Amino acid sequence: MTLRTLLPPRPPAAGPSRWGVRRTARLTFPEPSALAADPVHAARLRRYLTDLLAPYGLALAPYGPSPAVDAPAGGQPSGQSYGEMAEALIRAVVPAGEQVDLLVLAHAVPDLTPGRATACWLSHRCPGGPLSFAVTGPDGTAAFTALRLLTAYADTAGLRRALLLVVEQDWLPYDPGVPVAVPATSRGVALLFGDPLPGERVLRLDPAGIAPAGPHPADPAQPGTGLWWELGALPDPGALPDPGALPDPVALPDPGAPR
Repeated sequence: MTLRTLLPPRPPAAGPSRWGVRRTARLTFPEPSALAADPVHAARLRRYLTDLLAPYGLALAPYGPSPAVDAPAGGQPSGQSYGEMAEALIRAVVPAGEQVDLLVLAHAVPDLTPGRATACWLSHRCPGGPLSFAVTGPDGTAAFTALRLLTAYADTAGLRRALLLVVEQDWLPYDPGVPVAVPATSRGVALLFGDPLPGERVLRLDPAGIAPAGPHPADPAQPGTGLWWELGALPDPGALPDPGALPDPVALPDPGAPR
């Protein structure tokens, strides 16, 4: 177990920071998690969700490939475990031999493994044993909150090597009683932040800005990763031959920001 002591926040260092996105990755997970096929886990998950929903008068839909009403009762769950999704993203984005100081996991739809503290678990799976926590929220807002927190930790606590993981999975086996957008596909995006190494450039993001260049179209069927999916497609900033190919900074339209 690692014990961390963080000092009170201090003002960011004077002058423009060179800190930003060093590497990006994005992955799609079209098949259900291997954990979804485990009958023991399926039975425990059914009991947990049934007990969780009962006080609110909500019912668990029959398991199946999707929360369809005609799925056979007692079938297997679908969906993904954010822990395994995050592990794949970590392998894709963290260079060999490097370590991470801070890991922030952002999501909206509940995990296939609600009994696991996934962010804490990831601190033991990510190189460097980073300080890790999760942010959850509706309508794609979680990732923006996570970005603000990650930036604050980098500026005030010295946790410069930071990893933002934005994930969403496509299985919700009950009606939550309020309008909710369930993703069409399970997928995730990883952004590795840090100070540039010699010869590298970084992509700077403005977590509070509204992009002046116009709207940023995002897939409405992917409320959690829609906008971030495009960032995940960028080549590694340090590999771009033209420094002008990376706008500095990139302003992100936060759906939760006041207009």
